[in-house]
Amino acid sequence: MPAASDACLRCGASLSFMERLGLENAIEVPGKGALCPSCYRELSADEYARYFKS
Repeated sequence: MPAASDACLRCGASLSFMERLGLENAIEVPGKGALCPSCYRELSADEYARYFKS
């Protein structure tokens, strides 16, 4: 199981695994962690506000 800092904040997927395979890079969420590219693309307006606006 990946460490919490290695997991997508939304789906829990291993971010380092995706990067090792040469897939897209994670999107950093300031002060919270990171999202996988798939989850970032699928964020609703409310989710975007929750992750990126303090």
